[in-house]
Amino acid sequence: AHFSKYIAGDLDGEKLEEMYSEAHEKIREDPEHQLAEKKGVTHTRGEAGQITSSDGTEHARNKKITLEQRRAKVAAKIAAAQAKLLEADEAEEDE
Repeated sequence: AHFSKYIAGDLDGEKLEEMYSEAHEKIREDPEHQLAEKKGVTHTRGEAGQITSSDGTEHARNKKITLEQRRAKVAAKIAAAQAKLLEADEAEEDE
């Protein structure tokens, strides 16, 4: 799974070695670093950790929650799981 993209791209050990050799040759020919042109994309933060970029893409970021909120969230999940099990037991008893 770790190298699945290499396998999907039909890259084996020899092709990978050739790719890196070519890259090193190009660097030796012109070792000066070429700065990439800036895209000028700006980001704005919205409600609930929503980030909107000026190029139209949107990203959701998880907002940090407090210890009390985490404990309440876990308690709610436990209560829901217990209710589901209780419901399943009652359904089995009815049959």
